[in-house]
Amino acid sequence: MMDESHFGRHTELRRLWACKGQRPVVTRQIKYQWDYLYGSLDVISGQARFFQIPSVNQRWDALSLKDLETTDPDAIHVVIRDQAGFPLRDGDPRLPARVRIIDLPPYSPELNPGEQLWDMIKDEIGNRVFPTIRELLQATLPALQRFWQEPARVLRLVGRAWLLDQANSRH
Repeated sequence: MMDESHFGRHTELRRLWACKGQRPVVTRQIKYQWDYLYGSLDVISGQARFFQIPSVNQRWDALSLKDLETTDPDAIHVVIRDQAGFPLRDGDPRLPARVRIIDLPPYSPELNPGEQLWDMIKDEIGNRVFPTIRELLQATLPALQRFWQEPARVLRLVGRAWLLDQANSRH
């Protein structure tokens, strides 16, 4: 599974606990400065891989897929992902030789566990102000690290029978 998300200095507002009758106060920042992460979650081994990029477009998509291909140069990498406007499609000549793409149905983000991953990470960095993008990315590292160090965590997120069926049905 592969997905991308933007992270920026525009504060992610999240729900908070507060005592009954008290309204929580959150400092909010509106700065339009963004960075992006690609994430790939292996539905078989539970390995997670993240690729930090400054923008989303077909050039960066090709580079992230090339990076994914290097994880096992002898394997055919079947990537299941959404149909956003910029990702390369299966058969595109810019795709790495050992990468195949399976598109999820349009307008169905709930089928991509990557969306849930980003939501969990944004929960951890929510309701905070970051003076720089670098500090924001540093704040995401502990959450990302849990996924790349604990394959069982990834497998709980992607452990859906239909994903395994789709990943193994094409080559």
